Amino acid sequence: MRFAVITYIPHSIQNNRYYSYAPYIREMNMWFKHVGEVEIVAPLAPNPPSPRRGSFSGEAYEHVCLSFTTVPSFHLLNFSGVLDSIIKIPFIFFRILGTMRCADHIHLRCPGNISLLGCIAQVFFPNKPKSVKYAGNWDPEAKQPWTYRLQKWILGNKFLSRNIKVLVYGDCLNQSDNIISFFTASFSEKQRESIVKDFEQPYKFIFTGNLVNGKGIFEAIDLIESLKNKGVISELDIYGDGVLDNSLRSYIQKKELQNLVKLRGRKSLEELKQAYKKAHFVVLLSNSEGWPKALAEGMWFGCIPVATPVSCVPWMVNYGDRGILIPNAERVNENKGERSLVLEEQISRITGLLENPEKLKQMSFAAQKWSQQYTLERFEKAIQEILGKTPINYRSQNIKSIPATGYPKPTTHNREAITDNSIQQTLNKQRTENPQPTTENPKPTTDNCEQQTPNQEPLRILQLIDSLRPGGAERMAINTANSLEPFVKGSFLCCTRQEGLLKEELKPEVGYLFLNKKSSLDPKAIIKLTNYIRENKIDIIHAHGTSWFLGVLMKISSKVKLVWHDHYGESENLEARSIKVLKPLSGYFDGIISVNKVLKRWAEKTLKTESVIHLNNFISENGIRSSFPKLKGEIGSFKIICVGNIRPQKDHLNLLRAFEIAAASNRMISLHLVGEDPGTAHSKAVLEQISSSAAADRIFFYGTQKNIPKILEQANLGILSSRSEGMPLALLEYGMATLPVVCTNIGQIPEVVGSAGILVERNNSEELAQAILSFAENNELCLLKGAELKSRISSRFGENSYRLDLLEFYNRI
Repeated sequence: MRFAVITYIPHSIQNNRYYSYAPYIREMNMWFKHVGEVEIVAPLAPNPPSPRRGSFSGEAYEHVCLSFTTVPSFHLLNFSGVLDSIIKIPFIFFRILGTMRCADHIHLRCPGNISLLGCIAQVFFPNKPKSVKYAGNWDPEAKQPWTYRLQKWILGNKFLSRNIKVLVYGDCLNQSDNIISFFTASFSEKQRESIVKDFEQPYKFIFTGNLVNGKGIFEAIDLIESLKNKGVISELDIYGDGVLDNSLRSYIQKKELQNLVKLRGRKSLEELKQAYKKAHFVVLLSNSEGWPKALAEGMWFGCIPVATPVSCVPWMVNYGDRGILIPNAERVNENKGERSLVLEEQISRITGLLENPEKLKQMSFAAQKWSQQYTLERFEKAIQEILGKTPINYRSQNIKSIPATGYPKPTTHNREAITDNSIQQTLNKQRTENPQPTTENPKPTTDNCEQQTPNQEPLRILQLIDSLRPGGAERMAINTANSLEPFVKGSFLCCTRQEGLLKEELKPEVGYLFLNKKSSLDPKAIIKLTNYIRENKIDIIHAHGTSWFLGVLMKISSKVKLVWHDHYGESENLEARSIKVLKPLSGYFDGIISVNKVLKRWAEKTLKTESVIHLNNFISENGIRSSFPKLKGEIGSFKIICVGNIRPQKDHLNLLRAFEIAAASNRMISLHLVGEDPGTAHSKAVLEQISSSAAADRIFFYGTQKNIPKILEQANLGILSSRSEGMPLALLEYGMATLPVVCTNIGQIPEVVGSAGILVERNNSEELAQAILSFAENNELCLLKGAELKSRISSRFGENSYRLDLLEFYNRI
């Protein structure tokens, strides 16, 4: 893969190698591990400072096949700058176009002026895979230069920017599909440690970063002065260097705070780690941020963040639960009295917290736990996913050990990548194997778990499910096992009673066991599962749906934690739920996960488990490339699809009545039913009604199918006529297929759909028929509501947020 990087960051040449800002270089070197050739398009500084390895001043790229294309920097801050840019921009733009034309993957570093040209140039390469690291503040409400706003608009526009992944910091609610929530990391899995801080005077605050305007360093000094005036002895250590060095020294002397505020200068990361361990608070009162690395690093070592609510900071501190938010000075400076009042309120809050050491310890632990999710291993895995690649073993290269003189002399304006045969010959090509899944796979089947599973939680999790026939609980068991696999020490799934089509969606790396259990107390199956748990050192059993009883037996006989995932589909009729056995045995559950808020409230009120949470279902790409049926009916007909097994709660009978009413008014609609026929009296009644319907020639039943996404691509409208639901996965699948929907107003459906569809009362055929016709006769409404629903589901029901919340729950119990 030829990997092209377009960046505004200035570089320098030292000892025949390219240097730049150290955190940026460290990150790019992680990207470069997974590509064969690299071309950098960036400015080259004429008189750069001497780079110092291990500091923020500069580090060098580490890749054996790298070329550099120099472009001049430019700005639009004044008239002369604009005139200068008129000459430079065409030259830069065509250089960028040439680089993109030769690339297999285009990577932009934004925001910046050169990056803006890259954003425009990438429009001409819609089919090439692209990624963008937006290191600034993505908040649409932020005050930013027009060039930044233009870059965000281009990147978020799905017509202009295609086949692109824009990586931004923090939540991505109500954003286009191009936008992906991302993160960065400073420390590895091996550097995780639990730090318990004693919150006693003098309280130690720490600031790390460049000493430049906009970082709120003077405000941090004011904070220490205010605490001193309140009788609270605090100290501030400022690590870094920059243009404000002398101004800060004068300010500290003017305030007579020399004993409390120290300028420590630029230090190595190792020295900063020791400083973080000793500090109680990490302070960053910036006007603007991207990913505030200083906060994340401090939180890793248990420092409580004190920060302004800019960019992703509120999300990082969970809106004040694991940190202290202080209003941005820029937003309240117009009224000095208001600024003083706000500052006084925050000082009072801080002093109040200082009187509660236990609360501070809880915040410190929460900050540490959150930050330690984001390891270098997890970051590298995320990079691989963005590149669409599996891990590559580069450990044998040991590039760092090669002296500078061993690198070939760099060239500029040269599209031929630099190579060095002596170095290239040291790259060992690793042979990997991909074992096929079997019915009994005692552990994940990766060739090398250490290399293939970065950022693993030290957990071994077993998903327990009674069947793998298509269904909501069954699909969530598969999705959960697959999603956890790269992030835990071991991911396993046990099917107890009946295998089915969903088994094909299980990753080969997930350990699999089939019990073929014949009864609730089948001794052979119980012994088999007990041995499997012992052999694979399972930590947590995650029992889905009706498998909870076997989970309780394993809990009694083994030292495991037990989580029950309640997928109950009749949440509208909970008073009829049988709990004679469930209620007394629920005391064995270490935690309960409910698929909607109604079930959560019911579990908290009815069962004997203290820890209960609500987690939204999610859908994921299963990678299946199986055949799929072509939807029948007349060419050009309006195809309505319902995905759901024929069970009473899905109320297909109501749907058939509604369709018959609608079909009498519109000859161009057809109904397509996908789902299992269990052969019950109810399913027979449904099939009989289909055959006897006045619109039977436009109703088609396909039975159980594998490749649902491909089937949904052929439809025009998704429909659910259920009389009761938990959290229907079919609805999420409709949304991801950009289908408009008509659904009954039950369960969690209103929360998912919002205004992006039509909701009707259950068992109301007339209302359901009218809703169908509303879409069938308005193509523009279909397109609008389909796009709106996809946007809602993409932002609110994502795999990443589910997995993070689930892992946090596992660790908490």
